[in-house]
Amino acid sequence: MIQSNARPTWGKKTVAMIPSEAHPIWGKLVKGEIDYKFRLTSAGMLFFSLRLDYKKNPSSLNEFVRMARTFFVKYQSILVDDMQKLFN
Repeated sequence: MIQSNARPTWGKKTVAMIPSEAHPIWGKLVKGEIDYKFRLTSAGMLFFSLRLDYKKNPSSLNEFVRMARTFFVKYQSILVDDMQKLFN
């Protein structure tokens, strides 16, 4: 029986489906080139903060990308919908 509120899952290989830090999408998200409305408020707050930090210190882009990807890896189970939209 399928529940109507069932969330899609990516299984055990979710981390493998999150792009590496070298993928251009991370830089675009941090720089604000992709304006995306995250379902999870904390994700939106993170990227808002990273954009501000990037504007102050563009040379630290790699650090900001690492922070963003680490957040996605840590909270992948509740970011499934956003990951499917952003990374597919």
